[in-house]
Order: sequence, then C-alpha cells, then structure tokens
Amino acid sequence: MKNFLLWAALLAGGVVHAQTPTYTLADVALHASATDCWMVLNTSEVYDFSNYIAQHPGGAAMVPYCGKDGTQAFNSVGHSASAVSLEASYLVGTLVTASATISVALAPANAATTVGGTLQFTPTVNNSTQGVAWNVAPATLGTISASGLFTATTAGSGTVTATSLQDGSKSASATVTVTAATPPPTGTISVSISPAAVTVNQGSRVHFHATLTNSTGGVKWTSSGAIGTISAYGVFTAAQTAGTGMVTATSVDNPTQSSTAQVTVTTNVCAPPPRRHDD
Repeated sequence: MKNFLLWAALLAGGVVHAQTPTYTLADVALHASATDCWMVLNTSEVYDFSNYIAQHPGGAAMVPYCGKDGTQAFNSVGHSASAVSLEASYLVGTLVTASATISVALAPANAATTVGGTLQFTPTVNNSTQGVAWNVAPATLGTISASGLFTATTAGSGTVTATSLQDGSKSASATVTVTAATPPPTGTISVSISPAAVTVNQGSRVHFHATLTNSTGGVKWTSSGAIGTISAYGVFTAAQTAGTGMVTATSVDNPTQSSTAQVTVTTNVCAPPPRRHDD
C-alpha cells in the first residue's frame, strides 16, 4: 500500500474532465486493466487512471484496484491535503447505485381476430411507473389505443409492441393474426304456425296462418288424423266426426322445416237432432 503515497504526487499530470456524469460499479468494472483503469475513491467518486498507471513508480501496485472501489486501500495510507486535492485532475464522474432493471411483459403473447374485431393487450412493466408506448407493425394491420385495445383493419399478420416510456430499450411484443371477416351464414329457414292449438266443432272452419323466416317460397299445408281437410291457403274444415290430429305447414324452399298445430274436433252439442223420415 505504500505505493499509494506516490499517486497524489503525479495526479497533476492527468487531464481535467469538464463533465462528471454518473456511473455504477458495473460501469467501473468494465475498466479493470492496466491500460484502461477506472477506480472509485472517496466512496462516491470515479477516477480514470488509465494514463497514470504506466507512470506509477510502484509499478503494478494500483492494478488490482482497477475497476473496483479503492477507497479503503487509498485511505489506509496517509496523504497530505495538497496531494489529495490533485485527485480532481482524474475525476470523471460520480458513483451511483444501480437502479432496478426495467422489464416489460405483454399478454397475450399470441392472438387472432377478424377484420373489425378487437383484442385487449395488457402490459406489465417492472420497476417503472411511467407506462408504455404502443406500436403496431405493419401499421396497416390495425390501430391500438393508449389502454392497449387493438382494432383490426386489414387481414394479415404482424406484431403489437409495448415499449417502456422510462427505458426505450425495454419492450415486449405479441404476435397478431387477422383474418378476413367470415360472411354471415345463409339464413336458416324457419316456420311457425298460429294458432298453435285449436278445438273446433265438427264441420267448422279455422283459418291457420304460417310465418316464414328467411324464405318467400310459401308453405304446403297438410293434415293428419282424419280430422278434416285443409286448403292451400290454410283454411281447415273439420270432419263430421270427433277426433284429434295435426295441421302442418312445411316450407316449400326447405321441406325439412315445418311447424304443426294440434286440432281437436268435437261433437257439435248445439246441433238439432236429425229429422225423422216419418215426420
């Protein structure tokens, strides 16, 4: 350590640095050789002794402290006030504690939608509260709001990227696939009938109505159960005998689609008794 006494005597031969930026110990550690020697002194000051090492009368005594904090070693040897004041010639910056590393994650990492569809992306930024900037590539793929809501505009594939506002070197991307909007399927034909159930007297008439969805081809009317007959216009005429059966309306365009109504034919109790032939 006695060679440290020689440092101050030669400090005046260094170069004065006009600026004193901040460095971390990790920064200092990058300069740890006899030809590139940075060192921390006075606990919080960073010095560049690269030009001085070769002139040091003590040879390589300083080299083990290159890239490190040499405060304790330097202070273990007494120096005059005038010698210490010469340190400023080699001062290059101030030591600071390294801040926590910022990282960005984005969810979901992969997503797909159709043209006109939306996707919600959620960024997670560690060690920063300044949020993210969004980017869509290619720009024609869609747009994204400040809250991360992506709206697809054209079919294709690309990325959505969230970049830390505090550290632009930290970002995360998600893969986005946009497909053409699927045309709506051809409307399914359906049939409904009213009334859905009816009770009629023998010989009476009822007019049924059929409603078609996604078709203008009309319906075919049929009846079953020997309860009577029905016309092409849905007019049902009850039989002269009581019974129960069904009236059905079937789509002409799609015969697999139909609707039925239950019909009950009852005896007309109000009808006069049949006339006797001998009256």
